[in-house]
This record gives sequence, structure tokens and C-alpha cells, in this order.
Amino acid sequence: MKRSGFQTMSPYRYPLYILFHPKDGFQEMKANKKGSLTAAGIIVLLWLFVEVFYRAFTDYDLNPFEIESTSLFRVSVITIMMYVMACVANWCFCTLLDGKGRMTDIFIVGAYSLLPYVIVRFVTVLLSWLLIQDEGILISYSVVLAQVWCCIMILIGLQEIHEYSMKKVLLSLFLTVVGIVIMLFLALVLIMLFQQLYYFVATVSFELRY
Repeated sequence: MKRSGFQTMSPYRYPLYILFHPKDGFQEMKANKKGSLTAAGIIVLLWLFVEVFYRAFTDYDLNPFEIESTSLFRVSVITIMMYVMACVANWCFCTLLDGKGRMTDIFIVGAYSLLPYVIVRFVTVLLSWLLIQDEGILISYSVVLAQVWCCIMILIGLQEIHEYSMKKVLLSLFLTVVGIVIMLFLALVLIMLFQQLYYFVATVSFELRY
């Protein structure tokens, strides 16, 4: 594709180009700021929709979740929370490792890299109503391939925006996982503290009334 084509490409079409040309696409995104925060936000929302759609509408025989015991609201909150924490953790550690990417760059790269999974997962939910249970392995293989595709895209994308070697990208991803674990631990501690504070205030209030 000629470079002039990048300049006229719609920001909503550009993620589809990156889908098949991650190296060139992310390089151009970094060099000429071709990434769209709006398009990235739409993809993240589609990812959220697909996660809910997968749990709620996959054919019963191929659905590993029990919809009656699955909180779709909790799924939505956890999905968004994990994505935001991953972006924040990567930005924090990559700043310490002299990464060149901004928070918005990380958010966009992560969103664009989710596109293979979003497309494949949506299609497999529809296919689940056409396939018999023995053919469900095709869905599993398709999702795994999409996840591998996502991983390749995120590796290339982070390498380009941070201007890292692949070894340093892997280190940053490891630190990102560590960062997420730390944030989850701190969140758990804060929740426990607020619960204790609530019980203390409730107890004191009860004693004062009686």
C-alpha cells in the first residue's frame, strides 16, 4: 500500500488495515499519529459487548457458563477494569524503562490488538447455533488462533510505540502483569478497610442511638 493511502484512510477503517499489516500499520500510527482514540474506544466497547454476548447467547450445549448464575454486570465491570489496569500498569513501568509511548498510544494499541478476538468471538457465537457439540472443537481452535493473533499484534504494537527491542517488550509485559497483581492487591486491601470502617461507624451509630 502506498504511503499516500494512509493519509486518506478513515480512522475507523485503519484498525482493519493494522489487522493484516500490524508492522506497517503501527509504524505509521506512531510516526503520523494515525491512531484514533474514538475508534479505540468503540473497539473496547465491542469487546465488552462480545464478552457479554458470548456468555448470554452461546448455544446451551457449547456454553461453559450458566447464564442464571452469571452476573453480566460483574462481567462488564471486570472486563473494563482489567483493561484500564493493564494500560495504566504498562504506562507506569514503560515510563521507568524509557518507553516512548503515551497512555493514549497504549490504549489505542491495546484496543486495535483486540480486534481479531472481537471478530472471531462474535462469529463463533453465531456458529455455535449451527454446529453440533462434537464440532465445538472448531470454535475453540478458532478462538485460540484469534488470541494468538492478538498477542502478536500487541507485541508488535508495543515494540513500535515504545521503540523497544522484542526482549524489552516481553519484560514490559511481565512487569505489566506484576503491576496488575499489585493494583488488585491494593484494591482488595482498600475494600477490606472500607468494610471495617463501615462496620465501625454502623456499630458506633447503633450504640449512640441506644
